Amino acid sequence: MLFGVLAARADWSVWDVLLIGLLGFTGSGQFAALPLSESGAGFLTLLLVTTSINSRYLPMALTTGTRLPRTTFRRMWCAHMLGDEAYASERHDEPPVNVLRIRAAIFAVWVLAGALGALLGQVLPADWPPGDMNLGFPASVVLLYLSISQLRTTIASIDRRVPAIFALGVLCAVAVTGLILLLGPVYFWVPGVLLVTFVLSRVWP
Repeated sequence: MLFGVLAARADWSVWDVLLIGLLGFTGSGQFAALPLSESGAGFLTLLLVTTSINSRYLPMALTTGTRLPRTTFRRMWCAHMLGDEAYASERHDEPPVNVLRIRAAIFAVWVLAGALGALLGQVLPADWPPGDMNLGFPASVVLLYLSISQLRTTIASIDRRVPAIFALGVLCAVAVTGLILLLGPVYFWVPGVLLVTFVLSRVWP
């Protein structure tokens, strides 16, 4: 909803907000695209930035492919709706029908809330929200709680392999740190995600 409010302030229409929610289902990507569009960046730049940020979904998709529905259309649609909240909420043994319901519910709320925010942005005072108000903090706390819950469930199911998985996590962290030192804090992102995805795809069951 906050994105919709800010987008309306940047002269985006409700349809613009609705479409970017439907086609580019990602909070961080949308917030990154907003200032770029205000500065006059082209469509290709917006696409590349959003794709780069969304590359973090590659490892998530790698570990959730087995829970997707079998039919082609449902499988594609369900994969498109993969997000941080859905990934943190789903269990490893979640039936495909439940995965579709979880992701569809989160996706629908996300898209509709963005459109509602765009409508509110047209009527709220120009000085709201204040610049020093961190409205993203509650969402971060919820996502952190869901992530910790997912991690506890995962560790409980693989307790015999915890040392090996911990070592693998340290290896990935060291490799990504090396990329940060080599490429800098901006350009390490995509190679780092691809490297971690490759490592996990070789060893994860």
